[in-house]
Amino acid sequence: MDARVTRNQRSLTLHGTCVVLIGLLAGIGFSYAAATVPVTSDLYKNWKFAHLEGLLNGVVVLAVAGVWPHIDTRPRRSVDWGRWLLVLGAYANALGPWIVALFIGHRVIQPATVLEHVVVYGFFIPGVLPLVSFLAFAAGQILDRASARR
Repeated sequence: MDARVTRNQRSLTLHGTCVVLIGLLAGIGFSYAAATVPVTSDLYKNWKFAHLEGLLNGVVVLAVAGVWPHIDTRPRRSVDWGRWLLVLGAYANALGPWIVALFIGHRVIQPATVLEHVVVYGFFIPGVLPLVSFLAFAAGQILDRASARR
């Protein structure tokens, strides 16, 4: 394994750990909400969502970091783009629910205020970037196998 792959793997591990930490810190708000309000309240649901989003997105980034030597077999721009889309999407998915839980207080299905628009279009929409990153990883693997056959 060369230095580039190791550096990228460590970078993904660091970012995944940071996203998990964001999710764990949201557990403080979730614990407070669980102790003080009914489970049907928006406060409880928002903090639960923030907690789970951070944990799950961080674990996905850590899982990709674990298999990174098999993904990044040779330098490809699609794999580099996919790596950064994964990291950006994980942070967006972890921080968006925090903003909702702290400042908005209700689910943002139809944004009405400026902050709601920022959350929806600045955090929740970019939250789908990890899906695009997996397409980039698959494209890199397809190109690798095609070049190996030649």
